[in-house]
Amino acid sequence: MKAIVTNTQGIVSLVKNASGRNRSVYEDKFISDVDPAGMHVLGFQMIHNDEEMRTQWMCKMRDIEDPVSIWLDVDFGLLDSVSLEVDTNAI
Repeated sequence: MKAIVTNTQGIVSLVKNASGRNRSVYEDKFISDVDPAGMHVLGFQMIHNDEEMRTQWMCKMRDIEDPVSIWLDVDFGLLDSVSLEVDTNAI
């Protein structure tokens, strides 16, 4: 089985890109709470308004076992540049 993932640098780039859009998070709070060595998994994506990708991410946060779900509206090109398809056996 395959999954699309990003590292913390990638998810932070996506969080900043989503700022001011319909689906975003409080950037400073997220950045302070995200696990710097975390792997973050894309749970859902769909084209939104033909101009951005609406995404759901399962994020690894500091000192928490269970992932936290966030929704972000992001640019197509940035999503492609910071994400990677991997075999789930590698996660």
